[in-house]
Amino acid sequence: MGYFIDEQVDSTWRPGLRDARGLDCSTGSVRAVEAVETALHAMLSYFGDPLAALDEAIAADPGWSLPQSLKASLLLTSSEFEPARQARDILAAAPAPRNAREQAHHAAAQAAAEGDWALACRRWEATLIHSPRDVAALLFAHLFDFYRGDTLNLKRRPQRVLPAWSPEMPFYGFVLGMYAFGLEESGHYAQAEDVGHAALAINRRDPWAVHAVAHVHEMQGQHEEGARWLASRQPDWAVDNGFAFHNWFHAALFQMEGLDTAAALQTYDTHLACATEMALQRVDGTAVLWRLKLLGVDVSDRFDDLRRTWVPQAPSAGFYAFNDLHALIAHIGAGVTPETSEGLTSLQEAMADFDSSGASNRRMSAELGLPLAQAFLDYANGNWDSAAEGLLRVRDGAHGFGGSHAQRDILTLTLMDAAIRARRADLAGHILNERCPEKAGTPMTLHWRRRISAMH
Repeated sequence: MGYFIDEQVDSTWRPGLRDARGLDCSTGSVRAVEAVETALHAMLSYFGDPLAALDEAIAADPGWSLPQSLKASLLLTSSEFEPARQARDILAAAPAPRNAREQAHHAAAQAAAEGDWALACRRWEATLIHSPRDVAALLFAHLFDFYRGDTLNLKRRPQRVLPAWSPEMPFYGFVLGMYAFGLEESGHYAQAEDVGHAALAINRRDPWAVHAVAHVHEMQGQHEEGARWLASRQPDWAVDNGFAFHNWFHAALFQMEGLDTAAALQTYDTHLACATEMALQRVDGTAVLWRLKLLGVDVSDRFDDLRRTWVPQAPSAGFYAFNDLHALIAHIGAGVTPETSEGLTSLQEAMADFDSSGASNRRMSAELGLPLAQAFLDYANGNWDSAAEGLLRVRDGAHGFGGSHAQRDILTLTLMDAAIRARRADLAGHILNERCPEKAGTPMTLHWRRRISAMH
């Protein structure tokens, strides 16, 4: 089908209202259009309840398909089975779209619900070709580019639509925030920082742009500057914000780069240990604890508490390999017990059940999730050489199951630790060299260098 969608729209539709960016809305309800605007702001800013706003739009005009497609797509960004089931139910009951843009949104949400995230992104792109100011299509494609590890489109998708925007348009700053993150993930750090600051000059309360600049500091080994950056912007992202947990994750990364493990542990205890409702939150908590474990901090009790929050969500295993790997790491971090062993077995079985997920996760699990799971299991069992080799084989392609460079650094850190434990100083030093151009002088890099030197 490519980029373009066969139009199957309600032939009785007549032009309705336009939104704040001039896009046709096939509804005559001002209240419905205003509610969608409220929902879009909540989605982009992570302040407020976008689902409630979309429900208000649906109630105002039950025959308007767009808010139902947006609700389904938003649920799918959770990367979990139960919200995906809800999304499929919404799409099955949704009214017929009344124009081509709304049909494209429905088709994109349907593809995402069926687990073909690449097709969903092509369909959102079809919308952007004709309606480059459709910020919902841009946002959903941006998030699924992130989940798929499509760094090229993280940068280029906002880049392609920006000429159609201008600073006075509502949500322009949020588009810049997405562009800043795409630039950072593509290695354009100076430009990413400039664009991130430009986004925040328009809208201070843009946690995605704050996070993009935090990534710039992370990737350049500027842990002190990064910590100051997040602290200086804390009123803009930390209170009553749905993305705060992830910026706290970055705060902990800066603390660990400075080897302030006590501060990182406090950040975990205060801000991440209680944030376990969503898999995305549990991923960040797991990642912080594992890094602390690699730095020699005993976090087994905390891991056991965190592991228990993954267990009730076991039916979600098999939906997204990136989440599944972190669930497995949480079980390993808690220590080998009959209970954790049972959990590990269940996780592996779910990851290997390719019939339970769509095309995107089948590829991720087969090529990356399962091999990485085996490498971490080898690590847990003290098979250090096998763990190092397993991580080495897969790590360079690990962008293919999503996450950021900063998040996937967990693989590199574990590889170095396994290599050291396997008495393979050459391999550990070889991998450590990757850090040196940007992070040569950080306390964490010096920590790893000392560990390797102690082997000689």
